[in-house]
Amino acid sequence: MTGFTTNAGAGLWRRIERAGGDYPPLYPAVILSSSVVVTLVSTAQRFPFDQIWWVVAALALAALTLVMDLTLPPTSYACFGIIASSVCFLMIPTPTDAAPLQLVLMTAIAAAMYPLLTGIAVTVVCIAVIVWFGAVGGLDSPALYALGVACGWLIGYMMLIQKRLADNRARVLAERADRAAGDERRRIAREIHDVIAHSLSITMLNVTGARRVLEQDRDVEEALDALADAERQGRQAMTEIRTIVHVLGTAGPAGTTSPSPGADDLVRLVEDYRKAGVDIDFTLAGDVTELSRPVGAALYRIAQESLANVVKHSAGKRASVSVSVSDAVALTVENPAAQGRPRHCDGTGIEGMTQRAALLGGTLHASHRAGTWTVRATLPARSIADGVPV
Repeated sequence: MTGFTTNAGAGLWRRIERAGGDYPPLYPAVILSSSVVVTLVSTAQRFPFDQIWWVVAALALAALTLVMDLTLPPTSYACFGIIASSVCFLMIPTPTDAAPLQLVLMTAIAAAMYPLLTGIAVTVVCIAVIVWFGAVGGLDSPALYALGVACGWLIGYMMLIQKRLADNRARVLAERADRAAGDERRRIAREIHDVIAHSLSITMLNVTGARRVLEQDRDVEEALDALADAERQGRQAMTEIRTIVHVLGTAGPAGTTSPSPGADDLVRLVEDYRKAGVDIDFTLAGDVTELSRPVGAALYRIAQESLANVVKHSAGKRASVSVSVSDAVALTVENPAAQGRPRHCDGTGIEGMTQRAALLGGTLHASHRAGTWTVRATLPARSIADGVPV
């Protein structure tokens, strides 16, 4: 029995929620309860029911309207059902009549839930009913009731405006959240792309070098050195990937990750590619240790992606890398490209590098000219906001 009562109560609450449309369920609950109370008070005021049929008609129309509210989607026809019920009550004049309060409630509902013209139409009909019964039906203080109807419309319309403002704000916040999620996905994609591209490029070069040494020179020691470098790169890539996963909140205990590489690691990056067999002419002018962390991380990632592209696309495994630090940071990476046609790529790496530079207020340009592929990046010595994720 208790379960049946609970289910019935939950079902009634769901119906009340539906009756309120997009408004909080407390709103329709209060309005429907107030309507029931006004109907009962209006009925009690007409006791001992000298004209019983008007009372019966009023109660029937009020009950029908309540059933419509609880069973059908919100509709303006319910308002006119209550207006008809109020007319039946007003056919039996009584001092200090509560029946016109139904008209006040219906006007507020119409203004809050339905289009503007519908709300105005309901308001005009309610005022017309009050004026008519005030003139010929014996209704006391019709001006006061008409003022109540006007106030009801104003309150309902203010609620409608407030709801629209809240909906607009919710939509703006949802759009901001979507943009932030999209930016974060792109940032993570850039990080994973750079880590994997760099690691696989060096690993494959080392493995290829080890195979050739074993096939041609039978130099086991040199092959083991190349394989050790490949293993180190793989472990480093796994560590960086774990760092990214930890940022996402799904990694293991704190302390198992390492900081992201920065400008201080440029020399190590170049040496890794040199060990893997890439001939790199590296020049550094200025002190990279003075760079802010976001700028240093972006500089490292752009150089890393550019060198990975050298391995994947260059006509010869050689490149020149120059870094200049002054009021701004300039990075230039050049490598041979196939003569007569631009280097083919899917654009993912270039787009990622361009986004990194733009986030810090810098620029990046990639070009193919006279058999040389060139990437030039210019970054501010300090980022627009040192907290910008790169």
